Amino acid sequence: MAYAPSASGKGAMVWEMNEKSRYPGDPQGQAWVAGVKQGFLVKSVGGIEVSNYEFWDIMDLLDDKIKDNSAGKFQSGGQGSMGNKPLELPLTIEYAELNVNEDDAALGMESTGNKVDMRDARFADLPSDATIKEYRIPKAQPITSEVVESMRGYVAGLPEPSPVDGPRYSGKASLSGASIKAMIADFKDGKLLPMKDAYQLAIDAFDILKKEKTLGRVTVPEGKKVTVVGDLHGQLWDFDFMLGLAGLPSADNQFVFNGDFVDRGPWSVEVVFSLLAFKVWQPDHVFMNRGNHEAEMANTFYGFFGEVEVKYEKKMTELFADLFRATPLCHVINNEAFVVHGGIPGPDPRVWWKGIDNQISFDGRQLQISLEEIENSDRFMEPNPNMNPLMVDLLWSDPKGKEGYGPSGRMSSGIYLFGPDVSRNFLVHNKLRMILRSHEVKAQGYRYDHEGEYPLITVFSAPNYVDKAGNLAAVAVLTNKGSQLQGPEFLQYAAQPHPDVPSGAYAMGGPLHPDGLVVEST
Repeated sequence: MAYAPSASGKGAMVWEMNEKSRYPGDPQGQAWVAGVKQGFLVKSVGGIEVSNYEFWDIMDLLDDKIKDNSAGKFQSGGQGSMGNKPLELPLTIEYAELNVNEDDAALGMESTGNKVDMRDARFADLPSDATIKEYRIPKAQPITSEVVESMRGYVAGLPEPSPVDGPRYSGKASLSGASIKAMIADFKDGKLLPMKDAYQLAIDAFDILKKEKTLGRVTVPEGKKVTVVGDLHGQLWDFDFMLGLAGLPSADNQFVFNGDFVDRGPWSVEVVFSLLAFKVWQPDHVFMNRGNHEAEMANTFYGFFGEVEVKYEKKMTELFADLFRATPLCHVINNEAFVVHGGIPGPDPRVWWKGIDNQISFDGRQLQISLEEIENSDRFMEPNPNMNPLMVDLLWSDPKGKEGYGPSGRMSSGIYLFGPDVSRNFLVHNKLRMILRSHEVKAQGYRYDHEGEYPLITVFSAPNYVDKAGNLAAVAVLTNKGSQLQGPEFLQYAAQPHPDVPSGAYAMGGPLHPDGLVVEST
């Protein structure tokens, strides 16, 4: 169904597949019948050894860049630097199963991928194939980007936009609440920032974000408030309606945008440029957390990069990849509330077993991770559970009702569920009162997933997600009264009417993806 590259961009791994065959000869089940498994690597294609090829060079040979369909047509133009052409069918593909030790060695890490000691009381209920790894936190380094530096000259050389009836950006001084509201109105009328302006706004935002810590601090003065906004997913009309309810960012009304700004929704470009305009205009009162969809792999498959290429040019996707890597992972408000897209630190040691079973849990963290450790961790990379398990925990994990840790069903290994005891221990250790997170659709737009003295609350701000979910959306408002945060109070709203452009229109295989997908009628 889909492949994915390694963290270095080399090789191709089976990312998504049907682990069953629905009927004899099912085209989406033949790989499973032949013995292929999720996580297998492509070793050779048509007898050509490709394990060290760049990802897109392998995809060019396979001509298999999007989910399978019954069109029987080549699905995408070439993207690799080698300029490979699709090989003739029928085609033999050889796969390899990479063991844990080899995988870690390829990532430059020492492996502790051994079976757990079942005599250890902590692991008594785990399956016999459970494995264990060391939990490592890479240290932060000053963020520098060759991509962004090279683009400064490129942008300077772009022609000045001719007079246009639409949004403009000419530096921070050109921004105000009124100008950004007018920009959003222009976006809704189908008008875009000119190419030069768009690049410059993204670069200016990158220059601000790269100076921030992986864990940022938000101070809300007495009598003032902060609004936490969950997933937006490119739903421009709903985003604009939310601003009408919550107001615009200011010193009196600060905002934390809690990740998943883009993908799926077909106005992700407009939403993210609106957020960047707010950030450049009010850098001390607008805060951004990275979500699991602010990542190259997600953006390639789920639409944002396709949308950027259609509305601007493919080169701009490189800028956004580094801008998202520079975005902080979490914030703490008034030393009381921890705000993060996904969840909190996972088990240490890193125990893993296959399958979801909430009746099986284990107490997997004996040493608590401090806010300072998160603050000083490296974030300028793509999420990878071997290289940076902490980042994956913060972006991907979810709460569950039963105490302890358990495996998640999201995507692949290394993503966890965590119980109320885990969130309580993290909050107590760091002298915090609550966790606000997003990442999951909630019918009412919010939910207390862990209640009590140390609550964990999910806030989701994309109503009728992917035009199908039927959910309300919400934002959470916290007010400093009596030198303590009160709330949160929730502003709820329903999906707003919008032009008839389907969710996922720019995703791989979508009707507006730049590679196109021509299906001939018969």
